[in-house]
Amino acid sequence: MMSFESFVRLGWSFFRTVLRGFFPRRSQLARFEAQYRPDGVLTTEGPEVALQDGAQRCFSCGACDVAALERGEFGALGPLGPMAFVVGVTRQAGLDLGVAGDAPPALLQALTEACPVRVPFGGLVGLVRRRRAEVEVAALGSAARLRRP
Repeated sequence: MMSFESFVRLGWSFFRTVLRGFFPRRSQLARFEAQYRPDGVLTTEGPEVALQDGAQRCFSCGACDVAALERGEFGALGPLGPMAFVVGVTRQAGLDLGVAGDAPPALLQALTEACPVRVPFGGLVGLVRRRRAEVEVAALGSAARLRRP
């Protein structure tokens, strides 16, 4: 059986939830992105969205891994292979995505063609390169601010 205190707390939470629905609130998405952009969080605007949509179609079938193995370039996008690279880009899995800087364009095109949903490997590598440069610039800027007396 529910205690009186539990009933009051539940009623109060319901009342607050209903009351909040009557007053529009500003979206906090811009503030969130500004806060976490230096940490590598992808944005929800601009050309990155199309690349993210293309990468999120990946259902981890492994066709890109097989194509990379056949070409002898399995580790070109990281030690875990191309499929792990795509998953890391789309989900920010904490993988070191810096290894994508040396990937040959012919390999990226072959991986895109091998993929049944046509994940844009070339665009993802470009995105990772841009994001890594942005993160490094932000880190250098924050380090310079910390050194000032």
